[in-house]
Formats: sequence, C-alpha cells, structure tokens
Amino acid sequence: MELKNLYAEFESEDLAELAAGRLRRTVKGIRQASVHRVGMALDSHTDRQQYTILPANMRMMNYATAVMVSEISDDIHPEPYYRRTAQLLAICDADAADHAAAVLHAAGAFHVRRS
Repeated sequence: MELKNLYAEFESEDLAELAAGRLRRTVKGIRQASVHRVGMALDSHTDRQQYTILPANMRMMNYATAVMVSEISDDIHPEPYYRRTAQLLAICDADAADHAAAVLHAAGAFHVRRS
C-alpha cells in the first residue's frame, strides 16, 4: 500500500492541533498527524543598553540628575515575534490523500503540499 505525506501550514499552533484532531476523526487511512511550531527568529539584545534619567534628590531645587543604566532583559521582544505559525505533517494512504487535503483546507490550512 502506498503512503502519501501531506504538509500544511497554519496561522497558529491551536488551529493546527484542531485540524490534526479532525483528520484523525474523519479521514480513514490516516497513519500519523503531527504538529510542529515554526517560530520567527529573534534578534539578540547583546550590546544594547537602556538609559533612564532620574533626579538624584527630589528635595534639592537644582537640576542634579543621575543616569542609571540597566541592561535590556532577553525576555523582552516585540509582540510580532511571539506570533508563531505551525506546520502539520500527515501520513496517510494514497486513496485518502484527496479527502485529507480537503479537510485541511476546510480547517484553514494554506500551502498544502503532497509528496
């Protein structure tokens, strides 16, 4: 019996997990359905510093200030870098590949490929 691989991409990991569950429930001939996260590359914050200027003494009436230097934490990243797409790999029988691809499209997949 010939097996086919189906690759599909989803906007989020949750959508990919829901599609994998739907494949297992509705398509006969599914051998395996696994989900893999695809994250965006995060740039490192090395050699960057954040400067904060604060008054040295609030009771003094002059403009004496101290500069406090603190490093940027590695866990601070812009929100778009937290967004992750997910890839679903499904292995199924050759006669179930068309039905499985239709279920993936209906579940919101894009770039569905067969091999």
